[in-house]
Amino acid sequence: MNDILKPELAKSFDPSVAEPKWAERWFREPFRADASSSKPPFTIVIPPPNVTGSLHLGHALDNTLIDTLIRYKRMAGFEALYLPGTDHAGISTQVVVERQLKAEEKTRFDLGREKFLERVWDWKRQSGGEILEQLRRLGVSADWTRERFTMDEGLSRAVRWQFVKLYHDGLAYRGERIVNWDVAAQTTLSELEIDREERKGQMSTLRYMLADPSTPASNGEAGEILIATVRPETIFADQAIAVHPTDERFAHLIGLKARIPLTKRLIPIIADEAVEMDFGVGALKITPAHDPTDFEIGERHGLARPSVIDLYGNLSSELVPEAFRGMERFAARKAVVKALEAEGALVEQKDHTTAIGISERTKVAVEPIVSTQWFVNVKPMAARVLEGLDAGEMQLIPERYTKVNRDWLENIRDWNISRQLWWGHQIPAWYDEQGNVYVPSPENPDLDCDKDPQYAHLTLRRDPDVFDTWFSSNLWPFSTLGWPDLHAEDFQKFYPTQVLMTGYDILFFWVARMQMAGYAQTDRAPFSQIMLHGLYLDQLGQKMSKSKGNGIDPLDLFGEYGVDASRFAFAFLSTGGQDIKHDPRRFEQGRNFANKLWNAARFALLNIQKADEAGLLGESGPDIADRGDDLTRYVRHAVRERLGDPIRSKGALSTVVEQSKAQPELLTLADRWIISRLDTVTREVSAHLDALDIGAAIRTLYSFTWDEFCDWYIEAAKPALQEGRLGTLVTVKAVLEHILKMLHPVMPFITSELYQSLGHRRQLAVHSWPEGDDTLHDAEATRAFETLRAAVGAARSLKNELGLSPQERLNIALEGEQAAVVLENRAVVEGIARVNLVESLEGRTLSAVEAGLSVLAPLEGTVDIAEWLGKQKKRLAELDKQITQARAKLGNAGFVARAPAEVIEEEQRRVTDFSAQKVRLEAVLAQF
Repeated sequence: MNDILKPELAKSFDPSVAEPKWAERWFREPFRADASSSKPPFTIVIPPPNVTGSLHLGHALDNTLIDTLIRYKRMAGFEALYLPGTDHAGISTQVVVERQLKAEEKTRFDLGREKFLERVWDWKRQSGGEILEQLRRLGVSADWTRERFTMDEGLSRAVRWQFVKLYHDGLAYRGERIVNWDVAAQTTLSELEIDREERKGQMSTLRYMLADPSTPASNGEAGEILIATVRPETIFADQAIAVHPTDERFAHLIGLKARIPLTKRLIPIIADEAVEMDFGVGALKITPAHDPTDFEIGERHGLARPSVIDLYGNLSSELVPEAFRGMERFAARKAVVKALEAEGALVEQKDHTTAIGISERTKVAVEPIVSTQWFVNVKPMAARVLEGLDAGEMQLIPERYTKVNRDWLENIRDWNISRQLWWGHQIPAWYDEQGNVYVPSPENPDLDCDKDPQYAHLTLRRDPDVFDTWFSSNLWPFSTLGWPDLHAEDFQKFYPTQVLMTGYDILFFWVARMQMAGYAQTDRAPFSQIMLHGLYLDQLGQKMSKSKGNGIDPLDLFGEYGVDASRFAFAFLSTGGQDIKHDPRRFEQGRNFANKLWNAARFALLNIQKADEAGLLGESGPDIADRGDDLTRYVRHAVRERLGDPIRSKGALSTVVEQSKAQPELLTLADRWIISRLDTVTREVSAHLDALDIGAAIRTLYSFTWDEFCDWYIEAAKPALQEGRLGTLVTVKAVLEHILKMLHPVMPFITSELYQSLGHRRQLAVHSWPEGDDTLHDAEATRAFETLRAAVGAARSLKNELGLSPQERLNIALEGEQAAVVLENRAVVEGIARVNLVESLEGRTLSAVEAGLSVLAPLEGTVDIAEWLGKQKKRLAELDKQITQARAKLGNAGFVARAPAEVIEEEQRRVTDFSAQKVRLEAVLAQF
């Protein structure tokens, strides 16, 4: 026997051995995309994880889906680029390093800006690559030679160019507006850096006395107006009381004035449509400096916006009575309520749950404040994105998110892009002693203003702030490819990108910003398709968090089930942008599937070795091996030698089908059936992947591989293999290889390992994706084999009805027009169903009818008929009882309201399954 036919394959798949080997190879030999290639490009840029982060289930899901598409497109003939990288994560990285300094009893101010930034870069070099290492373990086929970081020199230059252009276009400006302020980190925050938490508090109803005590009553007594607030400590910054213009209760008060409790200040009563008439008592105090909605109302009515809470969260203003000055905001709330009660201004307090903003990094309550910051007027850019959506230049999947995308863009507010941090891209703006702003010219955006000869006569200082992290990552689809150099080879080849894959939760904060930046900076949509997947939740459907203790480390799943099994689960669970509940059963299913696949490959190899030992592969194999050909070519040569010279341009399956036209005995019915089904499944899987429905693709492949190939075809092929039929041997191997190719994008490790074991020198990842082939379609074989499956199903059903185990053999007879097809393939049916086909049966029989075929089993000599009938009647009564109990539960409104969804589903399943068994059993008993 030739050594090439002795591949080593362990008895079972060990992920801990195979996966690290392939992961290391894919990093050492990255999938380098060629910008000079004539192949059509297919580009996905990674949603850059924070440099401070470690792999979580959202990352694992995201990158599994992305890598699946990239591997598929690469095999399908595209120049596929998966560009990896990380985000500098301004606030979170600075917090990490400042914690280190705090442990050393230092602050960043002790080091100074330059030394502090050196410290951050040192941390990044030592600890900032952890998540990319973990992604390599996940098996992502990224082009690691193109790894980028948002603080790279080229990307930093892109950020600068963007700002300079926006400034000189009149879109970037410095002004005073309300922002989210982190009192601990001392910086503004984006909405994405804020967690919304439901917290119990108090709704306080306060009495504001009107300037004219004789004014008729509105929502309180005469001479007063009642307002409701959850922040009584901010009343000292009130500038007005607002009511809805159509609220008849307050029509006579509009234009009058009322006194702020605990003060002597009078404020006007105004009308504004932003007031919700049904909220609280129908009237709101307007505090422009401490609430975003109040700020907008204040802008419409020209109200002042004094602040009474400082940057550290303390009451600090001359407007605040001396008794409360310097108090921390939440402590002040209690003190103010107590004083209001003493004055008689507190009407009532009642429990109220409010969603408040919490800083994601420092975990303190965010304070809305009015501050002078840099902003961008994004409305013109948003309008351009809307035009692109109308023109179909971008497709959101699922489509329902298109409306969400549009609504946000249509109601967008100016974007605060400055942050009071040191780590990040420092804003390229300078100020003279009078506060005038200087920004580099569009003709020379890289030149600092304090080095520009035209400003040599001025003393300029640079703005100490940095840009919001999203102001750099909004350029990610093209700054990573060489922009602003429009002639960069990568930019020319790989931009625009084809697909953006990310969670729907950052549609507003990142996706929309990339849409705007893409059109504003390149005049093109940055991607043509946006696939939004759901959030990965725990088994109860709750968000995972450290505080809840319900987080799951993907690395633990990799260790328990293997990476391939985990990738299988992620793909299997991804459905239509819906949130995903963690389901351990899917990971077990993935592990079992990997083992099933492994055993199928062992079966194929064992039969190839047996064929060679029996001399079925001819004598020319060693010569081929000496020329360095692999196992696949060895077997293909044997086919040519034994079966004639086939059409060499076609694959193994096309070749063997072509030869079978001249030699019908070459392929069995089972061979023809599995080849035809494979062609259908290939087309279905390709269509699912083209539609970005990865979940549907893996579910289709799973069902075909497990049920049809492993459970049906391999069993059906055994008699032919025992007979030494070379056509079946080629079919087993070729179909298995075809399956491995289609499974590879989702399960790259085991498929690569098995493909190599089947004799291929080139790794599977660089082979071509299988295509549909009309010559493989065989409708006649499909219909005929379905008859065999029906016969096996009927035989198994009869054995079950008779109380026999699946392994016990049973004589059966056939009747009907399809009986001849079964008899022609009797070895298949007898082997799979463990039955003996006989011409006729004596005495009373039990029958089952499937697909126009009657299958009969003997009662005499098989069971005690009277005893058997008694058992069946008891079984029927038990089924009735179980169905009644399940229906009673489902009919109980209290049970349905309290029971978990999975319990309800189980009861519904019981009704369906037991009802089907009852119908079947009643049909059986009707024969007697």
